[in-house]
Amino acid sequence: MLSAGEASGDAYAAALARRARPLLPEAEWGALGGSRLRAEGVPLWEDTSRWGAMGIVQSLRVAPLAALGFVRTVRRLREGEPGVLVPIDFGFFNVRLARRAKSLGWRVLYFIPPGCWRRDRGGTGLRGLADAVSTPFPWSAENLRRDGLDAHWFGHPLRQLVEEARQAAPSRADRLAVLPGSRIHELEANLPVLAGALRDWPTPIEFAVAPSLRAAEVEGRWRRLSSRSGDAFGTRGAAASLLACRAAVVCSGTATLEAALCGCPMVVVYRLSRLMALEARLMRVRVRHISLPNILLQREAVPELVHTSATPEAIRAQTEAVWAGPAREAQLASFAELEGLLGPPDGISRTAELLAELARRS
Repeated sequence: MLSAGEASGDAYAAALARRARPLLPEAEWGALGGSRLRAEGVPLWEDTSRWGAMGIVQSLRVAPLAALGFVRTVRRLREGEPGVLVPIDFGFFNVRLARRAKSLGWRVLYFIPPGCWRRDRGGTGLRGLADAVSTPFPWSAENLRRDGLDAHWFGHPLRQLVEEARQAAPSRADRLAVLPGSRIHELEANLPVLAGALRDWPTPIEFAVAPSLRAAEVEGRWRRLSSRSGDAFGTRGAAASLLACRAAVVCSGTATLEAALCGCPMVVVYRLSRLMALEARLMRVRVRHISLPNILLQREAVPELVHTSATPEAIRAQTEAVWAGPAREAQLASFAELEGLLGPPDGISRTAELLAELARRS
């Protein structure tokens, strides 16, 4: 049983299922996930496409859906013989689900444990809950092992997904990729400033629409805001768009690392809603970086325009800077550094082998 609550987790889960199913021909499968898992033919116990949220305010909006899904999932875990649960990121929900699954006799393989990008955190909350962990970063595996967990580092799963997309990618063209986010509230906050910045952008724009959103909805909003026509709204996957475009404007998230692996220089943009901004002020949120390339390299390798700094003028200026010139070349050099941090390009396949081993033991 796979449990993914975000668009990136849904993509990882689908890829994991595709590689593990031939190794377990007799297994029954189920999942909490979205359109990628559904397309892979894995029966969905719950559709989590609208469960993703950032911060307390947005989480409260989706909490009733997630809570109901949790109760129904635990009820199904009690039925029949226990198997293997594979929680994928989405820590607040999945850690609790793993705890209940263990109490019911299930084995747990945690794929991409929460907070794994942090270099100073061990296996907080996972001790006694996970039979094995597959983590995308080497320091995370070391931290988890020190905390007594059977942790494995096979490489970041995005590397394998990007390498596979690269084999079918067309040659790079003078187009701008826009990844406006995978959640509705991100779309609502980001699209107006993006329209102000890019309504007269001189080349075609290709939107990489997250599978948790509808392409027609994104297209309709964009045309009303920008008055542009002829832009593309694809659902073929972020990597395919990033490999085909010269530069990108990316909402913060896993997509920033995907852009780096695709060799697509970027500007990172993240606007907050009014309630989210109020929450950040009240909680005195202070973070040095929000994008994964900057977090992993521990410096500002890509420009980050957050909330009030994400003005149309700033977005336009930074996008022009990464389109051509020294800023573009500096980013490409930084992306090459990430290769050593992310390990070999078969992390999903090796995690599938670990899953098959646990399943046979069950």
